[in-house]
Amino acid sequence: MFCPQCATPNADDSKFCRSCGIELGAVALVLKGEPVKASKKKSGKKKDEPATTEEWLERRAEGVSGVTRGSILMLVSLLIGAALALFVPAEVPWMLVWMVFFGWMAVWGGSEVAEGAGVIVEAKSRLRLLASKSGGESLASTPRELSPAREPLPTMSAAEAFRPQAPSSVTEGTTRELDELLESRGRARRPPTPPDG
Repeated sequence: MFCPQCATPNADDSKFCRSCGIELGAVALVLKGEPVKASKKKSGKKKDEPATTEEWLERRAEGVSGVTRGSILMLVSLLIGAALALFVPAEVPWMLVWMVFFGWMAVWGGSEVAEGAGVIVEAKSRLRLLASKSGGESLASTPRELSPAREPLPTMSAAEAFRPQAPSSVTEGTTRELDELLESRGRARRPPTPPDG
């Protein structure tokens, strides 16, 4: 087999070109008419890195869980240290006792908090990136920020909310875009004429 890059002759069972080092296995697959899978280069990405918005939301929830778990571990460890300081006799080095028996809880909690915070920051930035790529709004936005016209949603009082209203027509609002188009062109649409009768 000849190398497609440098034209060096190689043995048919060679995996790499002996001159330039290109992978010949892919060339052999192409010559046979079989599909070639892209070789995975080593990168800093994890194998099971989330790809969809839902997966990143789950990952962010895992980060929040880690921060919570770590905070609880650190709090319990500090409470035990405070109890040792208050109730252990003065001749016993309570700080040493705490470090030997309960210090691991504080270290473990601190690492959980740090890892969870990192996951949260990564998930938030990836969600923003996914939202900007798709042209959508940020998932962290409130519903008020997500109104289509980017205007605050209308609010109404309780009296207005419970006032009986006439049922809407099926065709109500169907000509709004036409009205806006005609207004922008300087023409006004004639109001519909009422039926005779």
